[in-house]
Amino acid sequence: MHIYIISFLLTILLIWMAKSKAKSRKIKIILLILAAVPMFLVSALRYNVGTDYGKRYVLDYTMLQNGEEVTNLEIGFKIIDYICLIFTTEPELLFIVTSLIVISLFFEVIYKKSSNPILSVIIFFLGGYFFGTLNLVRQYIAIGFVLLGYQFLTGANTKKGYILFTICAVIAFLMHSSSIVCFVIMFLTCKNLINVKWVLPVSILILILNKNIMLVLSPILENTRFNVYLTGKFAKGDLSIITIVENLVIYVLMSVIYYYKKKNNESLDREGITLLNIQGIALLLNVSGVVHTHFMRIMAYFSVFQILSIPYFFNIINYKNLAQKIKNKLNKNITDKAVKTITYICIVIGFTTIFAYTNILNNDNGVLPYTTIFEKENSKPSILLRKG
Repeated sequence: MHIYIISFLLTILLIWMAKSKAKSRKIKIILLILAAVPMFLVSALRYNVGTDYGKRYVLDYTMLQNGEEVTNLEIGFKIIDYICLIFTTEPELLFIVTSLIVISLFFEVIYKKSSNPILSVIIFFLGGYFFGTLNLVRQYIAIGFVLLGYQFLTGANTKKGYILFTICAVIAFLMHSSSIVCFVIMFLTCKNLINVKWVLPVSILILILNKNIMLVLSPILENTRFNVYLTGKFAKGDLSIITIVENLVIYVLMSVIYYYKKKNNESLDREGITLLNIQGIALLLNVSGVVHTHFMRIMAYFSVFQILSIPYFFNIINYKNLAQKIKNKLNKNITDKAVKTITYICIVIGFTTIFAYTNILNNDNGVLPYTTIFEKENSKPSILLRKG
């Protein structure tokens, strides 16, 4: 785990230097590029890291190399496989190329869209999204393109934004077909459609109905490529209390900020409304995971927006008013800067707890132990036949 933490801290340090110490734009750009390098190297040089490393990606690469048919592999990722095969039959190049794509996409969006890049990187790492990129490679390339599309969607030119978002969403679909659900984001930019007043009751209803919902979904999925998810381990559902609490707390707090501003005749801009709606969908999908595990996979397309939404809402809180309310309530002097710092610390502590549980205690993505391509002889990837 130490190699992950070192790369994370180096990234934070370099971004801080770029934002606080760089004396010219050129130096700032160089530092920001260098900040992405530690995580890129950890990702690119990994060997047999991630539960799907051998049984999915190495196996597919080997099969394509031998001229065999690979099922359930989207054309976009096949193209990446074939390009790498032009240069080498060794699959390590595939992970170098995909790491470059994923890290570039995520850091591009963080630098361009985040109101607090350091906080975004903290959430990217401690929230487990970086570790997801080491395992669910195809899906996280798709997620990266969805995030890139969002960057255009919330820009000044609405018509051009919709076109560019659609292009990015199509590329994402060619990498992982489940990303088709992300087209819904285009309809979340106008007003607060995913309202807390009905999201919470619906979430409770889903938890109550549980498996009965599958009785409705089964006939729809039965004759599709997703029929594999109707049986076996996928159909069991996944009640992840920690992620439900995470998404619930984040969504409720964002909604409180939204309604507080509305009460004071302030309104969120287009980006704020979109991020609030996306977080509401993330919560609904998270709760739906008790019905079927596939909802948890789809949830990643929406929950990953936390790297943008949390810094956004953190930045728009009126800390001066909040400090005054605390002072009146507790009869103690407290500055708005202190309130902001405490809020920041609470966010970091919360995500550190999630990180410790999911990635250290449970090793959810199979990223431990970490080995590099330089230790290849001592660590053979497990190439298992894929089911379905």
